[in-house]
Amino acid sequence: MDKIAVVVVETYSAKLVIANVVQDNFFSICDVEIEPIKFGLEIDDDHFLKKNQIMSIISTLKNFRKICDMFAVNKTIAIADFVKDTKPMNIYSFFDEVFVTCGFRFSLLSPEEQNAAIYTGIMNSYDLPKAIVVNVGADNIHLIQYNRRNILNQAYIPVGPKNLIDMYPLSKYEKDEAFDKVAKYINSQLSDFGWLKDIEPEYVFVGNGPYFEDLSSMDRIYKKYPLDKDDGYVFDTADIDHILKQLKAIELNENKRLKNLYESRADVFAYAVQVIKTITENISRETITVTTRSLVEGLLFNSVTPTTLEKPNSDIVGFSVMAQTAEYEADSTKHNEQVYNLSMLLFKQLRVLHKLPRSYVKVLRVASYMHDVGKRISYKNHARHSFEVVINSEIYGLTHRELILASFVASLHSGGDIKMADWAKFNGILTVDDVDATKKLGIILRLAECFDRTKNSVIVDINCDILGDSVIMKTVTTSDATFEIQRGMEVGRDFEKIFHKKLEIL
Repeated sequence: MDKIAVVVVETYSAKLVIANVVQDNFFSICDVEIEPIKFGLEIDDDHFLKKNQIMSIISTLKNFRKICDMFAVNKTIAIADFVKDTKPMNIYSFFDEVFVTCGFRFSLLSPEEQNAAIYTGIMNSYDLPKAIVVNVGADNIHLIQYNRRNILNQAYIPVGPKNLIDMYPLSKYEKDEAFDKVAKYINSQLSDFGWLKDIEPEYVFVGNGPYFEDLSSMDRIYKKYPLDKDDGYVFDTADIDHILKQLKAIELNENKRLKNLYESRADVFAYAVQVIKTITENISRETITVTTRSLVEGLLFNSVTPTTLEKPNSDIVGFSVMAQTAEYEADSTKHNEQVYNLSMLLFKQLRVLHKLPRSYVKVLRVASYMHDVGKRISYKNHARHSFEVVINSEIYGLTHRELILASFVASLHSGGDIKMADWAKFNGILTVDDVDATKKLGIILRLAECFDRTKNSVIVDINCDILGDSVIMKTVTTSDATFEIQRGMEVGRDFEKIFHKKLEIL
């Protein structure tokens, strides 16, 4: 299996991301390393990097090289990012030294290229056709408005919370005064982009970057949210005020630390929240959807799936589940596809009975492809383990509700019932109607699994006749399917319990 590494060097950090390349078409991230650095902070008046800086950064990159060698990385993408006029005069000689000592060939990305990579990472990971993306970094802000396959407007502000903490230090200003100055400064920057005031209501506010992830983590803690996942989390913009008040109430200085957040410095994070609050007020949105895929994922998509250079992936969920199953269950790819195909056939044929809207197809699709992933933990009770694996997987294109439902459906593929104690944990996300829908989808998936029990794809079509109190399933086969039909009939009792019809399979 090929491996690709992305190295990103920014003013305050160096990041290494390693991904497995699966079947030359998919990727999944398998390791991440982030190290704090000071790149550009100690530039002399003549705008040259100092020797001690160079050696410190090279030391970090040497460690990255060791990790790459351990993973047997086949390809590396190395980029550097500088804010506005901070690019050192000796940057290219520095890159040459890095290449000689570490083997990384760096290139610089312009703000427009960064915006394009961020857009690519988000557009190929989320089912959000229209959005306004706000990416807040340590020393920069990216704003991107897109409509399906086109970037309509974009902006770049070369300032972030770590710059602002230096511009308006709390040692010099009172808290309220400092935060007011931050708000006024950001407002003055945003005033240059008139299109921000004219964004239609259907454009989703997408929050991107570590500060939004920290906001998500803090908000989920306050609300006792049952799913430990930043990606795809949706919260009200009004919640930002509450969090900012909480931060202002504590002592803010460079020594005050916050636990379990990417930005451990309380003062920097508070300034980041103020920046986000100010941007939110300019865009006038009531909710924020947090996304964790960004520039790095965009670079990976463009490298592994070059078609995304021209247009986004049209099948986001399919890309994701294929990557997940192809990497860990290569021997079961054919079986997973067959279970999915049979599930879709049954869903259509039984539409009169289950009466579920098409929105549940995505849930059934994920559960079908990933029904056996629990075997990664143990074959015994693997259906139950499938719940844990699915709900903790990085599956693109799903809301939190859809992810939870897919996890429950996958757990029912070999029988059993929903444990209502487990279900109750997600009452704030799931609805009463979802219980009935999950049980119906579970029966459909269970039948599809039975119809490919020998994993030989002998059943190629199914025709269902609903007659009185019975459902007669006529199978179209390529060879003897006696075993599959026998297994399917074992579902009969549970089928009747859920659909109130007797099951016959021919």
